[in-house]
Amino acid sequence: MDHLLKVCLKEAVTSRETRDSLRALSVYLSSELDLLDGGKGAPHGVLTPAARGKVARPVLPEDKALTDGLETVLKRTTWKAAACRVSVERHGLSRLAGGERETAEAQLSHRERVLREALTGLRDTIPWMLDQPFGLRANQDGAFDVPDESAAKLAVVADCYDTLAMAVEKARELEDAGIFHEGPPRPFLYLLAEAQSALLASISEAPVRSDTDQRDVFLWLKEQTTRFRIYVDRHMRLDDLAECHQSADLRERITKLSDELVRDRKDRRQRGQLLSKVRYHVEKLLVEGGATRSEADSLQVALKGWVGAGLDRSDRALTEALQGLREKVHEVEEDVAEVIRGILRPVRAPEPSSHKADGDDRSSRSLDEVRELVAGKRAVLMAPPSNQVDAEALASELGASQIDLLEVDVDGPKAARSEALERALADEGARLFLLGVRLEPEEYNGFKESCLERKLAFVRLPGPLSATAIAHQVMRQVGWRLRSELEETAS
Repeated sequence: MDHLLKVCLKEAVTSRETRDSLRALSVYLSSELDLLDGGKGAPHGVLTPAARGKVARPVLPEDKALTDGLETVLKRTTWKAAACRVSVERHGLSRLAGGERETAEAQLSHRERVLREALTGLRDTIPWMLDQPFGLRANQDGAFDVPDESAAKLAVVADCYDTLAMAVEKARELEDAGIFHEGPPRPFLYLLAEAQSALLASISEAPVRSDTDQRDVFLWLKEQTTRFRIYVDRHMRLDDLAECHQSADLRERITKLSDELVRDRKDRRQRGQLLSKVRYHVEKLLVEGGATRSEADSLQVALKGWVGAGLDRSDRALTEALQGLREKVHEVEEDVAEVIRGILRPVRAPEPSSHKADGDDRSSRSLDEVRELVAGKRAVLMAPPSNQVDAEALASELGASQIDLLEVDVDGPKAARSEALERALADEGARLFLLGVRLEPEEYNGFKESCLERKLAFVRLPGPLSATAIAHQVMRQVGWRLRSELEETAS
């Protein structure tokens, strides 16, 4: 045994799959030994999550995608869902008669043959849903003569496999779109955790001790949460299993979030491109001899593109990019100065086009959703001293019971700022924090960690402190969490 372990550990140095297998074996053996000692073991030998911080941070090659380890999961879960449905339909053959039953039986037999042929290419796949779906071996008399409730349970298992397959496929699509560049988004990891946990709950009566796909997704989640220091506090423990009868709703939420992530990335890329154009023309105007009328006109065109894309002229990054022109306006020819003064004056956004109207509709929907989710909650809005915000009116528009305005001077003493933030976080009445100032990275990370430890929702506000803009960011960043809290309260 010692020799075998040494060989495995030597192989683990260069093989991530071997490391994953050893971790799985370690947790499994620990669970089984607890059971032998009289403790409560994991049902079906399912993996118990390791303690936080105990999983080694994985190191991936530059050309290796995060989701490479999930390719097999996608194939297996798709296969298992189809296999479950074959047995569910075979149960229903008893309701058919004569030629109709023979035709259905022939079709099911063909589908089963195709599945069994495909099984040869799927490693670590136990075809229990074909061989022993309802307790008896499939070739035994009465193997499919079971109550409808048993068939319905197997249909739920099929739905859970389908949902996990969809979640894995969306993960790969999001990574291909560049959304995983700095790590998987936390909301998506929550939904993936829910999908694997729902599958685990659905197979509680299955004739197997574990499921390879639930285990592999769980281990993948542990790797990513450890590697990127993301805390997922739901559906990662055996005493916090997800509901397995809500697959349709979960698939809808996965699709909605994926679409939002893709749209937000597209919007951010467009904003970045437009901001680069503005900075380019500003730099050209600021260099000696570059302040020409044509360059000023080019900057004006770039700003029209910014406003036409529905971006806010009060955006902090845009304001900072234009800041240098305020002094330059006194040093240039009058015709150039006139254009620059027009650029620096507040610009009214154009009337909504049909494209902009779609954005307005989304904003209205976000505002309606937020009113439902924050009803009865007290929020804290952290804003710069120069911002004139009517907290009472804002609370009324957002539907919050109260919004406390906390002035945060990012240019003031750090100690005073830290004390004010800590005092706000310690207030047990506030459950939602709206961060309308730009903190330094160290301060921001400390604030974020404090919110996570206290299980408080916080939202970064990169744009204006208006009700529609805040509602959009709330739905984009923590809407999934507020919805979950609301559903838990209702239940």
